[in-house]
Amino acid sequence: MASSLPPTTATASETAATPSANFPKPLDDVIRTNILRPKTSRTKKQKEAKEEVLIIEVESSCNVYSKFDVYVNDEDERPSTENRTKTEYAGSFVNVPHGQSHGNLMKTSCVKFGLTELIDDLGADDDEGIDVICVPRTGTESVVIKDVRIEFLG
Repeated sequence: MASSLPPTTATASETAATPSANFPKPLDDVIRTNILRPKTSRTKKQKEAKEEVLIIEVESSCNVYSKFDVYVNDEDERPSTENRTKTEYAGSFVNVPHGQSHGNLMKTSCVKFGLTELIDDLGADDDEGIDVICVPRTGTESVVIKDVRIEFLG
């Protein structure tokens, strides 16, 4: 059965509506970027068939405990005290040090967060993009965000 969905990947570099971060980017401060969604206004059947997923590629040191949180927001909402409560928490990335490796060995990981329900909760299903906010918590001196994109999995 042929899918009616367009290509299933959109990246930060394809958006123009809101300032986007250029990746790779060190996570030395909050990163806020707008990500273009591959398809908007999906039907309930399409949402059940394929989950919209935020994928963040992360490079981090194997020897350092690090953590950052990820939030999503409606692209139409500019950051303010009033609409801060409308931002949805997507999840966290945590790196736990492994054994006793020597040197500063770096590894690349992909962390995935389900977006379908978050986008519905934000009322952003018809929006062409969403704002993604990465907030450093601890040990992020050695963390680099290599890419941020949205794909459909299912």
